[in-house]
Amino acid sequence: MTGGRRDRNIKVPNRGTKNERSPGTDHRPSRPAEGRAEVPRPQAKKPQSQPRQQNNRSPRDGQRRQQNRQGQRQGGQRNARPQQKSPLMEESWARVIDHDVSDNVIVAISEEKMLLCRLEPKNGISPLLTTSRVYIGTDASKRVNIGRVLGMTNLGRVANHVKADLPLVIQIFIEENEKHFIDTFFNRAGNMSLKQHSFELLPGVGNKKAMQMVEARGSSGFESLAALNEGCGIDAADLLAKRFHTEMDDRNIQPRLIDLLLPVKA
Repeated sequence: MTGGRRDRNIKVPNRGTKNERSPGTDHRPSRPAEGRAEVPRPQAKKPQSQPRQQNNRSPRDGQRRQQNRQGQRQGGQRNARPQQKSPLMEESWARVIDHDVSDNVIVAISEEKMLLCRLEPKNGISPLLTTSRVYIGTDASKRVNIGRVLGMTNLGRVANHVKADLPLVIQIFIEENEKHFIDTFFNRAGNMSLKQHSFELLPGVGNKKAMQMVEARGSSGFESLAALNEGCGIDAADLLAKRFHTEMDDRNIQPRLIDLLLPVKA
């Protein structure tokens, strides 16, 4: 070519014939896969047995282990709950409330702490009367009528006639020990607060009656329950017995005259 055009040398690649193709332009499908080789799965390693340690323990180690075991046993014994003793074990005398011959059981009240208890009489004794005094202490040689102390009971477990006779038994006990109760309560009772006197703990005694009793007591005090009853117009032993009975029925009542006035001092 001539003129305004320049000759251009255009290089055309030689494609060759149909049967001659470059290896880079070969697009024929590859050979189908014939399957892959199976990959082995990892197996769990067996736990290797640890070699036994050589027994290098000294005889002192055995002694220490033995001492530790003994200490654990002793510690268990220390932590063991101690057996509680029955309050009846500290009692010596009781008053009979009821003797049930058919069941061969006596219901009584102890003198030191006013505890209701059940007793087993000895064989062949005559039925004991209400208010009879019997020995229930640990000295078996002094037990004339009682063979065995069966245990404690409460007002909810006794018959109605026992509940009815209980205040009378307590009243007789108070009258027999009037000097003790005169000295510890009726001649010593004072104000519990600015508005309440100790005499008001007795059933039926209000502030006015309590002041009347204080005035009748004077500075010399009461000589007997009879003088107290005459000067104040009350039955002091009966009122105190009813207070004891109420405290036995309800252990939450405070203050408790049973704990303050008992046991009776000889």
